[in-house]
Amino acid sequence: MSGKTIFISRKLTADSPFFALLQKEDLKIIDQSLIQTTQIRYSYTPQTNWIFFTSKNAIDYFFAQDPDIPEQVKYGVISNASAQHLLTYDVVADFVGKGVNLINIAKEFKEALQDQSVLFPQAIDSYQTIQKQLAFSNTCYNLYVYKTSIRNDIDLPYSDILIFTSPSNVIAYYNKYKPDSGQTVIAIGSTTKYKLNEFNVNEILTPDSFEEKGLLKILVENSIV
Repeated sequence: MSGKTIFISRKLTADSPFFALLQKEDLKIIDQSLIQTTQIRYSYTPQTNWIFFTSKNAIDYFFAQDPDIPEQVKYGVISNASAQHLLTYDVVADFVGKGVNLINIAKEFKEALQDQSVLFPQAIDSYQTIQKQLAFSNTCYNLYVYKTSIRNDIDLPYSDILIFTSPSNVIAYYNKYKPDSGQTVIAIGSTTKYKLNEFNVNEILTPDSFEEKGLLKILVENSIV
């Protein structure tokens, strides 16, 4: 364990459980997003039965623009982490995805949605995994509220453990650095894992939740830390 460095492709909050790892001898954490997000302005909010968020960024950029929200609308989110973030806007999620397999989450949401309509505030380059699993009887609206761009100023030291939180961060990293079989690679979610496969990274660990406690669990269970 001596001298190990963990890279995670997001900025951790001050109360992140990851910082408890810093108490371990010779352990370093690099928390840095490799992408930038920019707001996309919108002037019309489609009136739907549901609003579904697949990321915290989607939540922030949607509510930042004073949306016209139907009174009886229901909310769906991809994970408990997103549900907690939604609470900062005094909104309680009616559907919360379980696990990290987006196709399974989509199928569960399909059952909750039934034949109703749904709005997806999202990035303009979203993979739209949830939407693709819904029925033809559902009316889906994609509302682009932000875009992502890859940073060109990346300069990272070698890390023994790589934790990727999105496909875009995978692209940013491997556009500059080559895959290294000596590194332990962890992907949050199935779409991130598939993107890693495209860069010929195949030995990948996947936690059972999107939350940071799920990441810590997989690190401990695999005797990585």
